[in-house]
Amino acid sequence: MNIIIDPAKITHYLLVPKDKNDKSKFLNELGYSFDNWEELVNDIQNIVLDNEAVFQKEPPFGGGLYEVKGQLRNFGIITIWLMLDNQNTFRFVTLFPNKSDK
Repeated sequence: MNIIIDPAKITHYLLVPKDKNDKSKFLNELGYSFDNWEELVNDIQNIVLDNEAVFQKEPPFGGGLYEVKGQLRNFGIITIWLMLDNQNTFRFVTLFPNKSDK
């Protein structure tokens, strides 16, 4: 399986404070920042490699969206991945806290 995590998804989205759907706050509380964004990439990769990907739905453009639950520094999160048709490649979409795993 190939895993693609666009660095811009981390440095220009997840770690950037936002008024709505801010993910940077809880990631900062877990110790992730612009100084160690590569560590966050590695930890996200480990989640998809070590846990089951559960199909969620087929987007209008084809392929499939998958949910993978895991831990970032003992904090439960859910990651979302896109697998395009006829490819064995997971592309990282986003992550958010797993509110049912506190």
